[in-house]
Amino acid sequence: MIKTKTISAMTEKGLDKKISEFLYENQYIEVSDIHFNVGSVFAVLIVYKDK
Repeated sequence: MIKTKTISAMTEKGLDKKISEFLYENQYIEVSDIHFNVGSVFAVLIVYKDK
């Protein structure tokens, strides 16, 4: 099953920290795609599958 996770933060460093935490907590996922967006906040959309 394909799933998505949207993560946002006010700073790039904060976004990096949140992405690292998500990936650490979900070590057994298979990331299919990542979309990055910068506007008033930094945001990323992670498309993944559970293994």
